[in-house]
Amino acid sequence: MPFLLILLFVVAMVSPGRAEIPTDRQFAVIFNNTKTDGGFNELALRGLQRFKTETGIDARENIIRTEEESVRSMRNFAHYGIRNILLIGFVNEGAVSTVAREFPDVHFTLIDGRVDLPNVRSVLFREDEAAYLVGMAAGLASGTGTVGFIGAMPIPPIKRFECGFVQGVMATRPSARLLRRFLGSEANAFRDRDAAHSMAEQLIADGADVTFAAAGYAGIAVLETMAAAGRLGIGVDTNQNGLFPGHVLTSALKRVDVAAYLALKDAHEGRWTAGVRYLGLAEHGVDWARDEANASLVAGLAPRLETAAAEIAGGSLAVRPAEAVESCR
Repeated sequence: MPFLLILLFVVAMVSPGRAEIPTDRQFAVIFNNTKTDGGFNELALRGLQRFKTETGIDARENIIRTEEESVRSMRNFAHYGIRNILLIGFVNEGAVSTVAREFPDVHFTLIDGRVDLPNVRSVLFREDEAAYLVGMAAGLASGTGTVGFIGAMPIPPIKRFECGFVQGVMATRPSARLLRRFLGSEANAFRDRDAAHSMAEQLIADGADVTFAAAGYAGIAVLETMAAAGRLGIGVDTNQNGLFPGHVLTSALKRVDVAAYLALKDAHEGRWTAGVRYLGLAEHGVDWARDEANASLVAGLAPRLETAAAEIAGGSLAVRPAEAVESCR
C-alpha cells in the first residue's frame, strides 16, 4: 500500500494536466534595433514594464536587426519553451509567418503588422484618425498655407498617417499647399537622421512652416530642423512635444504601449485570442498630444480637435482609408 500511494503521488506530480510552465518561460518580447528609440520600440517597452510591475512576471527580451535574426530569435525562444512571443514592427511579418507555422502551439503577437495564422494576433492601428487631428492642427496653425509631411517609407502604416494628415489639413485649410516626401524604401529609413534633416530643410525652403514627421527615430531630426528654423514640427507615435518646447505643435500618438500591455495581460489571464485587432480613437489606441509643452500653441485649436476626435470615435465623422483617396494612392 505505501508503494502504491507513492506511485500515485509521483504520477499526479508529472501529469500533463497539472504541469505549469515556469513564469520565466511564459513570455518573450523581440524589439527591432533598439529598446530606447524615443518612439515605437520604447512605447512597447513601457507596455512590457507596466505588465511586469502589475504581475511580478518577468519576460525574456531580445533585440534584432534583420529578418534572419528575427527568425532565429523566435525559434530559440520557442525551443526554450516560451509560449507567448511578442514582436514589434511590420518588418517581422515574413519571420512570423515562417516561424508561427513551425510552432503551432506558441502564441505570437505582431504589433503593427499582419499575419493571418491561427496562432497569431495582429494588432493594427487606425493611424489615419490621429493624423487627421494633427492635420487639422497644421492647417489651422500654418501662417504660410504650406504644410509638409515626411514619412520614413511608403508602407501601409505610414501611408495611413499621410492620408489622414492630408484629410485633416484640407478639412481646416482647403486651399493649403501640401508637400509630401519619403526618406526611402528600406527599413533603415527610420534611422536616417541625415536624410530627414536635409528633407526638412528642403520643405522649409519651399515654404512649409508646419511639418508632420512620421519617420520614427529619423523624425526627431525633422523636429529639430523645424525648431532651429523657427517653424513648427509635429511628432509621432509617442508624445514628442517636450523635445523642442514651443516648436512642436502636437504629436500623433500611437499607443503601442497599450497594445503590448493588453497582449501580455490577455495571455497571462488566459484570454489571448488570434486574429486582427484594430486600435483607434474609440479604443484609446491613438490620439493627439496636448500638455504644458504645447499648451500655448494649441489653446485656440483644441476645441475643434476635441470635437472632431469625439465625432470620429462616435462614428459620425469618417476618415477615409488611404486606398479610397485618389491623392493618397
